[in-house]
Amino acid sequence: MGDTRFTRRQAIVALLGTSALAVGGGLWAFSAPSTQTFKASEVVADAPFAHGVASGDPLQDRVVIWTRLDPESVPDETAEVEWEIWDAADTSAVWKGVFATNATRDWTVKVDVAGLVPGRKYVYQFQFGTYVSKQGITRTLPAGRVDQARFAVVSCSNWQFGYFNAYDHIARSGHFDAMIHLGDYIYEYGQSEKSGKPKDGAIRLHDPAHEIITLDDYRTRMAQYRSDPSLQRVTSAMPLIAIWDDHETANDSFVAGADNHQPEEGAWLARRDAALQAYFEWLPVREPVTGQSRTDQFRAFEWGDLATIVALESRLGGRQAPIIIDDYYEMLYSENGAEKFNKVLNDPARDMLGQAQRDFVAQTFGASKSAGKPWRLLANQVVMGRVQTPDLNPHVTQEAIDRIRPLWAGIDDFVKLSGFRLPFDTDRWDGYPAARKRLYDQLADVGVRDMLVVTGDAHEYWLNDLTDDAGAKMGVEIGTTSVTSGTLKGFLGSATESYALLMTRENDDVRYYNPLHNGYVDLTLTPHEAITRCVAIDTVRARSYGAFEAARFTICHDAESLKFMRPKGLNVKQYSLFRGWA
Repeated sequence: MGDTRFTRRQAIVALLGTSALAVGGGLWAFSAPSTQTFKASEVVADAPFAHGVASGDPLQDRVVIWTRLDPESVPDETAEVEWEIWDAADTSAVWKGVFATNATRDWTVKVDVAGLVPGRKYVYQFQFGTYVSKQGITRTLPAGRVDQARFAVVSCSNWQFGYFNAYDHIARSGHFDAMIHLGDYIYEYGQSEKSGKPKDGAIRLHDPAHEIITLDDYRTRMAQYRSDPSLQRVTSAMPLIAIWDDHETANDSFVAGADNHQPEEGAWLARRDAALQAYFEWLPVREPVTGQSRTDQFRAFEWGDLATIVALESRLGGRQAPIIIDDYYEMLYSENGAEKFNKVLNDPARDMLGQAQRDFVAQTFGASKSAGKPWRLLANQVVMGRVQTPDLNPHVTQEAIDRIRPLWAGIDDFVKLSGFRLPFDTDRWDGYPAARKRLYDQLADVGVRDMLVVTGDAHEYWLNDLTDDAGAKMGVEIGTTSVTSGTLKGFLGSATESYALLMTRENDDVRYYNPLHNGYVDLTLTPHEAITRCVAIDTVRARSYGAFEAARFTICHDAESLKFMRPKGLNVKQYSLFRGWA
């Protein structure tokens, strides 16, 4: 998420921040339970393994392990790096080999180690000459019966907004089986771009200083992010299941371009391919098979008899250009304007995934359902639930509108048209309703109406019911907030609570919405229920931080679908909205 112009979202934020909202905001406040204080490590790996180690894409018999050599430590054009991985419970079970790296792959080392045993903990390490890397811990996927799986779900780690304290806290916890990263692992912005830094100034500056465009740029930015000790610590402690969102390439990307890509920056496909090359070099993700495009990065993970996880790719393979609602104001004011606009919005040509990926999701989840697995977890980039713009007319003052008009001439039209209840953000699934319907229809055809969707991008906690066009449940959605990227509290301040309550009240499918904190989601699956903990980090502006549980929810099976139950940490108003009483 990120904006390079004054958008509808920013307009809502600005309006609500300068208006008195009568939505019971005073009932929001609550005391953070048992806040714990930590200090993130400042120790980084030693040269020539200065970017640490990582593992990812675990399967039952294999896992990818990763490191990188500092090129200044390499005297030749090619370097041979020894790798070794062993069973943590049986140190006599050892796999080893040699990997040759050079400048054409930016001196990265990535090994897809096969022949491992399901459900085991492994330790791995790299050696170059007399230099030995730090050890990493990883796991293979279990086979057969599984009583519990626990995941840290993260998204949106912008270097300039602060320190990666959420990563540090995850690493300290010691109870996660894997970290699911839903995208925006890096950001493409330069040091001076307004959207890429907090309004009160960057905590630490991006390298290179300019917006990244070329392969060298993306590699340099990846190297900077991997220099962070908290990121190194968490990726050495557990395997990573990762998929990109938009900022790994450029803000609001789609098949043919991006909001943050201009013609003077060259060909979009050249920039996209450079970004993807750096991504595959620097992350422990499996390389595409022969005949598969790098944009076809959707894949599945079978967690024994407990869960099937599918990681989506919703940016570069099938997504069409987003609708900019501002361009349709004249249409909306015309006779039958809402009907005309809905035809544009619901155009069947407006896709997000493509047929091959939809087929993959439906077939994989259908097989999971037939096998009797209780959970089908979809790792998804942008909010899938239905979220409409609130009718702002009863809530905003003329004074607030007058303040915004010099920044955006269309503000008067925007407020009047908010009564149409248009999609809140057309970069999300709400901007592609035909694509969402096709996905839901294919899932329903194979008997799947119980998706557990985890979502990133928004820098906010979301709990949404997922419903089809007829109002039937298709599952539930858990949105995680950002590791560091700005939350709405940084823009709205004291009006944030009122804004959150208004959004929850005005959207039937939104059960809980919290845009106050950075942090992550702690998700535990058992055969009978899922526990969602919204773990909040109280600051990203210093390495000393506090962590606490902002809210907790239980997810249970309900007929053919899922339902949220037993909320904890909510105030009276939030609880009434969660229950649908307000």
